[in-house]
Amino acid sequence: MNDEIILAQLQKCIAETIGIKEEEIQPDSSLIADLGADSLDLLDLVFRIEQTFKIKITRGDIERKARETLPEEEFEKDGYLTEKAKESLKQALPEIDASKFEGNLRRNDIPKLFTVNTFMRLIKEKLQKESQGCC
Repeated sequence: MNDEIILAQLQKCIAETIGIKEEEIQPDSSLIADLGADSLDLLDLVFRIEQTFKIKITRGDIERKARETLPEEEFEKDGYLTEKAKESLKQALPEIDASKFEGNLRRNDIPKLFTVNTFMRLIKEKLQKESQGCC
């Protein structure tokens, strides 16, 4: 499945979830800040994506990927993500502008970073793994 088809189907999922026009949804749009999604919308969106693309997205996939090598005390300290955690998130979310990782970030702020491109990349990764008979 090529990027254009994935994007078109993803835009449809987002539009139906949030109740906006597909034309308003750009690849670099933040789901929360730009498109007005809330945490319940994100759960609904994941469900729609799973149904549309026939993939399974586990809650916390992105955070888990960022934490792979970091023990809890190196991921979060005093309620904020550590510099190591933010660097790891930058690697896990390469489509996000690096400036978004500056300042104090809490674990609950991670979904605020998600863009349409975040889900595009996640869908492509899942489709590729499943086509290879993995996961």
